[in-house]
Amino acid sequence: MRFTKAHSYTIAFPSGVILLAMASHAVADMRSLDDSEMASVSGQSGITLEMDLGVTADRVSYFDDGQGIHLEAFRVGSASDSSGTAHHLVKVDIGSDASLNLDYLVEDRRIEFGDIRLAGAPGLGIGGMYFDHSLQGFLNIKSGGAVGGEGYTFDTAYTMTGGRLGYRTNGNEVFLDGITMDVEALGITLDVVDDTLRLNAPRVVGNWQVDAIRYSGNPLNHGVSVDAGTGALLPSYGGLSGQYDLSSRTDIAAGGRNGQGLRIDNETTIHSASFLYHDDANVIALRDITGTYKVNDLRLDVTSDWQNRPALALTLGSMEGHFNIGAIEMGVNGKNVGEVNVSFLFGDRMFNGRTYTNAIYLQGGGHADAGPQGLRLAAEWSLQRADVSYKEDGNRVIFSGLQSWGRGDVTVNVTRDEVRGGTRFYDGLRVGFEGVSAGYRINGLRVGSEDAKLQGGTELLLALGFYPAYEFELDGHVTLGAGGASGEGITVNSDIRIRNGKAAIIADPYDKGAGEIRQKGLWISELEYDAHLRDMTIDATEDGLAMVTGEAWSTMDIGNLRVGDKSKGRSFGRFVLQKYETGSSMAIIPGGAGNVCVGGQGSSATACQATGGIWETRGDEGITVRLEKKLARALNDTRKNAFSWETNRQLDGIGNPVNGTGTGLVLNDIYTSDGGDFDGDGLEDNAFGIRTDLAVDVYQTKVLKKQDGPDSLGVVGAKGDEKIMDTGAAQGYRYTSNPTPGDLNNRPLGFAVKARSRFKELSINNIDLVHPTGGAQTAVYGVKMQNFDIRANLTATPIP
Repeated sequence: MRFTKAHSYTIAFPSGVILLAMASHAVADMRSLDDSEMASVSGQSGITLEMDLGVTADRVSYFDDGQGIHLEAFRVGSASDSSGTAHHLVKVDIGSDASLNLDYLVEDRRIEFGDIRLAGAPGLGIGGMYFDHSLQGFLNIKSGGAVGGEGYTFDTAYTMTGGRLGYRTNGNEVFLDGITMDVEALGITLDVVDDTLRLNAPRVVGNWQVDAIRYSGNPLNHGVSVDAGTGALLPSYGGLSGQYDLSSRTDIAAGGRNGQGLRIDNETTIHSASFLYHDDANVIALRDITGTYKVNDLRLDVTSDWQNRPALALTLGSMEGHFNIGAIEMGVNGKNVGEVNVSFLFGDRMFNGRTYTNAIYLQGGGHADAGPQGLRLAAEWSLQRADVSYKEDGNRVIFSGLQSWGRGDVTVNVTRDEVRGGTRFYDGLRVGFEGVSAGYRINGLRVGSEDAKLQGGTELLLALGFYPAYEFELDGHVTLGAGGASGEGITVNSDIRIRNGKAAIIADPYDKGAGEIRQKGLWISELEYDAHLRDMTIDATEDGLAMVTGEAWSTMDIGNLRVGDKSKGRSFGRFVLQKYETGSSMAIIPGGAGNVCVGGQGSSATACQATGGIWETRGDEGITVRLEKKLARALNDTRKNAFSWETNRQLDGIGNPVNGTGTGLVLNDIYTSDGGDFDGDGLEDNAFGIRTDLAVDVYQTKVLKKQDGPDSLGVVGAKGDEKIMDTGAAQGYRYTSNPTPGDLNNRPLGFAVKARSRFKELSINNIDLVHPTGGAQTAVYGVKMQNFDIRANLTATPIP
């Protein structure tokens, strides 16, 4: 039997009807098979079917409560020849147990949709998708499921080669290239339980690899690895690989959130898994992954979002689970950073007087200027709680009580380097943000275990741009281009604007155990922030992960620096910080501080102790972050490094301060240099910048009592006594003036950061004093600071 063309089908489902629109030509005439075609069918110990399949349809439509989604330009055929067919060879046998056995071979097949459109949104498309592959495997089907004889049991295994999975908008595409996969799933059962279709997979194992994630901005390229014009390999973001061993149960029922649709419930256990990112010869590996997750009441509807825009809606009742990554390896020798564990619960919750849910509404169009094709996600999320823990060398720190919420539009387009409709686009996958209002907060740190005392310490991460709490309104984009500093990798261009921001520099817990309270702390509020990034490369290297910035500039306008309440606390005034950097970098390297002399000096335990220090062996794991900030000289009023402080502003009619009406201090045109022109190009060199090394570990530390008498928890001790953890004590610790060697092994665990910051020369062009009526007057012309080397050891521990 040989099929060459197929033109129309109609398939009915419980929640709607799929209709393939008729092609422009009539259905092919039926005819008898000739001898050569009959030769492809055999039936000695079964039946062998050989088919060359080519299927096209103008449109595939799905309707739900009268609203439709259309998959246009549908095609099944050859992956290598757009007008060719895909070869299928299927051997069918009936086993002695009445099972149906299928051995199959699929060669050079592409399944493709040219565009996906929603009824009610004419002219806009989500974009096209295609899937290339060759398959070889088997499928065994037996009667009888897990709950009775009415169901079915499946055994299957297959190998996929030559895979390619792509997403295309407006002639540009990003695709996974060179996909290979081996999968085995035995004992899968399919049953109907009441009105629910239940699919149970007791064990699914597999491994997979993606040779490269490629980008094309040439409309002539479609589903190919090399450019049609130059013949060169298309640029790559890098490759991926992994393996998994899991089991799951999925329930599927008819009925959406409103009327027709689909409901899905799922429970999955990950027995083992790994995930690797390949950048040329370098690898970042997540290994020994285990965990479980449960999806409850996920609904699929064709409906409208909160702005009454047609959409394919995925709305979630709740989702909870936990994951553990046993090892994060980087660098040429695969050195371990440590272990990470995440537990989470997504569910409806009220934040700041408003209830948030979890939903994604898929729409066509993307960014308005990028072209008619693209993806728009009207998204809302509510993370009720999450705990993220980091463990290294057996010691653990927990970022406890993470919550997040938000709502807004996220757009996705594959774009090329051009200006369209007044908007600047870049090569790559563009993720845009439009009207996103969001926030997050962390309750604090717990060191050692989930029931350890809640403490501060998240402010130690401010150097990496992480705030303990943050609320904001967001617009802008991040575009991920293919290719790093050399070879594979990622290039990032972005423009971000934040409005009405409130970020905590230091914050108390929002829940100390007796219910939620308003957080107090030191806040940057009424924040307006504009940030721009050009040609930042991200690469996996022999040392770890490297990020190098081509050019970056930003303006952070802090309307009020408040203490206490984030909205009504007393203000230190207005602060404006401008940054302009060229060639700055950040490297994340496995391994923390190693051996450290705290409170003394010396490169050995003996030398350290001789100077009154404490010798700490912090182990082989941990993280070191190396920052190089190269502050460039002012290019214009927006690209420069400057700092200003304004106080005593006049108030408007409703009592709000008016910017620019007070007195101020301005440090203008701040920049780094090497102190001379050493390469002979006539310009002062700026190769060193400000170099900061942050070594992060979880380690025990010495904690001394600050005063005589009981502390806030009633534990009595004298000033200078050392705190020792003791599970037999009433509060889990005690004080002692003469700790024994055993006591020293029970010192409190802390979140430890060893820091060193250096620069050769830091200059300030001028320091001005600003008066509301007299204007700016220069107080100091030129300030230079040279050869700074600052070192610090900071450890965050609970202090009652």
